Amino acid sequence: MKKLASQSAAVLLVLVLLPSAAHAQFAGAITGVAKDASGGVLPGVTVEAASPALIEKVRSVVTDPTGQYRIVDLRPGTYSVTFTLPGFSTVKREGIEITGTFVATVNGELKVGALEETITVTGETPVVDVQSAKVQQTVGNDVLRAIPTSRSAGGIQALIPGLSSSGDSGGIRGGGGSAASIHGGRGNDSRTYNDGLNVGWGGGGGGLWGNMLNVAAAQEVVLSTSGGLGEAETAGVTLNAIPREGGNSFSGTFFTNGASSAMQGSNYTQSLQDQGLKAPSEIRKLYEINPMGGGRIIRDKLWFYTSYRHISTENSVPGMWVNKNAGNPNVWTVDFDKSQQAFTENLDRILAGRITWQATPRNKLNFSWQEQIYHQNWKGGGTATQTIEATNRDWFEPSRLQGITWSSPITGRLLAEAGWGTYQSRYRNPAPRIDGTFNPRMIRAQDQAGEIPNLVYRAPAGVGGGYNHHLIGTIANNRASLSFVTGAHNMKVGYQGGFNNPSQTYTYFNEINFVRLRDGIPNQLRQVIVADDSTARIKIVRNLVPTSFYGQDQWTRDRLTLQGGLRYDWYLTNYPDQTICGPGYTAACAKEIIYPSRSTQGASWMDITPRIGVAYDVFGNGKTALKVNLGKYMEAIPATNSDLDMNPIIRTAISTTRTWTDSNKDFVVNCDLSNREKNGECAAMDNKNLGLEVFDRTYDPSFTQGWGKRPYNWGLGISVQQEVAPRVSVNVGYFRNWWGNWYTVDNRAVAATDYTRFSIPIPVDSRLPGGGGGTISGLYNLNLDKVGAVDELATNSKNFAEQIENWQGVDVGVSARLRNGLTVQGGTSTGRRLTDACALKALIPEQGQGTRGGTTSIAGGSPTNPYCRVVQPYQTSIRGLATYTIPRIELQVSATWANNPGDDLAANYLVTSAIARPSLHRDLSAGSVFVNLIAPDTVYSDRRNNIDLRIAKIIRYGRTRTQIGLDVYNLTNTDVVTGFNQTFVPTSKSWLTPTSIQPARYAKISAQFDF
Repeated sequence: MKKLASQSAAVLLVLVLLPSAAHAQFAGAITGVAKDASGGVLPGVTVEAASPALIEKVRSVVTDPTGQYRIVDLRPGTYSVTFTLPGFSTVKREGIEITGTFVATVNGELKVGALEETITVTGETPVVDVQSAKVQQTVGNDVLRAIPTSRSAGGIQALIPGLSSSGDSGGIRGGGGSAASIHGGRGNDSRTYNDGLNVGWGGGGGGLWGNMLNVAAAQEVVLSTSGGLGEAETAGVTLNAIPREGGNSFSGTFFTNGASSAMQGSNYTQSLQDQGLKAPSEIRKLYEINPMGGGRIIRDKLWFYTSYRHISTENSVPGMWVNKNAGNPNVWTVDFDKSQQAFTENLDRILAGRITWQATPRNKLNFSWQEQIYHQNWKGGGTATQTIEATNRDWFEPSRLQGITWSSPITGRLLAEAGWGTYQSRYRNPAPRIDGTFNPRMIRAQDQAGEIPNLVYRAPAGVGGGYNHHLIGTIANNRASLSFVTGAHNMKVGYQGGFNNPSQTYTYFNEINFVRLRDGIPNQLRQVIVADDSTARIKIVRNLVPTSFYGQDQWTRDRLTLQGGLRYDWYLTNYPDQTICGPGYTAACAKEIIYPSRSTQGASWMDITPRIGVAYDVFGNGKTALKVNLGKYMEAIPATNSDLDMNPIIRTAISTTRTWTDSNKDFVVNCDLSNREKNGECAAMDNKNLGLEVFDRTYDPSFTQGWGKRPYNWGLGISVQQEVAPRVSVNVGYFRNWWGNWYTVDNRAVAATDYTRFSIPIPVDSRLPGGGGGTISGLYNLNLDKVGAVDELATNSKNFAEQIENWQGVDVGVSARLRNGLTVQGGTSTGRRLTDACALKALIPEQGQGTRGGTTSIAGGSPTNPYCRVVQPYQTSIRGLATYTIPRIELQVSATWANNPGDDLAANYLVTSAIARPSLHRDLSAGSVFVNLIAPDTVYSDRRNNIDLRIAKIIRYGRTRTQIGLDVYNLTNTDVVTGFNQTFVPTSKSWLTPTSIQPARYAKISAQFDF
């Protein structure tokens, strides 16, 4: 530990001495050059930026010896810039719009004259950032309130080309959402921020886990997609919601909208009925109430802003109904009441408060607090393949966000910033629904065939025969930075860190908590570590401590800007004492397994990663920029039960599956479950370590400890941004990502020779590509004498073979904010992914494609997945928005459009021993396996096209503004299918039956009152 501390101190010293980037990570800047009439540069010019967005009203700097200046840490808003120098006339430039981290170039030409003479220069707001290689998209508050969107993170991201979010058609699924992925990235690579503080879950990931980002109360939402320097934690999307602040004048907004079933049409077409959709999806109710406002407590000193948001939704589930046998432990069949369609519901509530305090002219603090409640399916539930009673009830209460940020322009050239925030969440899944179907002793079941293949019913995964699940998470995030800004040369050093300790508690009620059936006959069970009609309790606690220091540097000389960054990351995990109560086959809690923290293995990764950027003002007029960025970024590691979780309980076998042959169909397990070998109706355990004080997975220290071991990816971006007309820009960029330091898991208890290779015939079926027929080879099945032998080693896959994964593509974007009231944003994103793990597949059949960073790769890891090399075709996403206010009558018209690729389709075929035996020459070790009959990324569903429209009348009276709007979603009433049952049954028409469709066209009435 002393050696590690000295290493960390040395790295910190290097970074403190290293210059860095000019502006705050989540704020904008204004930069430029002051010259005289002859073109000579003018040092010593006082440059002031003034805006109502600044609580101190004015921020000032002085030009450096090269005549350059830079004003940083600017909130979104409209600014005026004033240049003053004794002996010269004052020059003032007005109407400069700052959004996100945009760097606006504003030059000043001073003429000899009286100081009291002010020359006001008119000009368009710069739309091309010629000094930053970062790529970002900004959606401002004016656009948010103008367009037909859900006003959620997911709804906003659905407007950005290339982002994985597909939106939710006006908010029918509630107000949640977190940072999506882009350019082939994973969700874990993205980050969700509120006022620059990470509010994602655990040690990684953009997911919020019950935390609803309050986008509706944001001044603007900034999405950075490429080109982050040292302060960027990962290469993925960074979504930052910049909250509104109060002002000296009291102002506020009251917003509400809603829709009912009577306001929706029908797209339940004959085509959908022919495809097998038994019932459509319909809105039962949808409404939102959102008052917010703020103002001064002390003029120019203390401001406040507060917001409350309440969203409630109910929607019917396509193809699912009430199960009349729900809650009956003696019945193992489903009896649907076709007169009662299943429905889901969401309830979101957010109460937020924010205090802004200008403690001194150079010290500003923000205090924020949010209380949130998220409920889902407390009286409903269900999906197209899951009954109501088998659906989890999600209940986050409370979720809490707290934060403090501080910024101080110590001098005109020195800026200090710091922030501290926490996210606390309590997730509980113990309570019965109000429909009375709750029974903690019910066993969850899945029927692989039947009317709905792979239908799950009887009990949810989180209650009943499964377990009660409680989760408490506390995430603390800290940041601090110091920027030295001269104008031509700008530096920044900073720290990011935190502490995350998610805690989960499981309570098992039955020794058997899951049964799989085929045609109503059980064929597999899952057993857990509890017997004698008692319970077992398991508590899992993790500590994750990410620590980072970074430095950045930026030089601007003439038209060229060079950026560089270096980041040190130390990722540490450890685990307090862990206890399993009631393991094995004794009475509950008669025996405990305790894993002391001192004996527990954890990760300790240290990395130094470089990032560079180049921006070039091609013609020197600030209208054309060439940008290049290249950087190495660490993969984020999720805090949940991933395959990279070294918690001793996760590495202990607390459950296992085994084949069950219920020959007399009495649903009674006639075998000794404590016997790990084959006996009675039970085959051998798939993991014979169940209940033993042994780890069934070991982590290679050479992979989990030390420098340069953590999974990573390199990102490259090359783009050109051009101002094609005043306030109109076009951006074209090429992007490439490639990944490294994959890890894989090798079961050392078996060898490649312990698997038998076999093939299966493809059924002849006109629905399959080419009509079916032929064979699928390259399948593996574990030999029967090796079933249950588990001794896994997680290590770098390079110890076995090379794996390849990369993504490349081209984005085209356009942004226009014209003075006539027209705003247009949108573009296209085209790209493809390539993965290849065939060399690894040959050595480790059970892993196939392997995993990286806790995330299974695209082709998955399975002995019966023969597709070890996948090359996607190029896919294009098209998205955009437009809004226009008709003068005089003040009628606002806006629309959004999205055209996205369809689903990659599969035909997951249940292969029984009878099918495999001719090639395998024996029974399958697990009785049956699934094999996809269609190679990945070869067959796709129809593209998804959606247009939403909004028409709103603006009414003004004095300082008030009222807007009454009508939103129409799915304007063309398309009936496109958005989800499919991809289980292939040759004798059934169930394959590719729709499981979800685009909601039918519906209208939503909205009203907004601004004062």
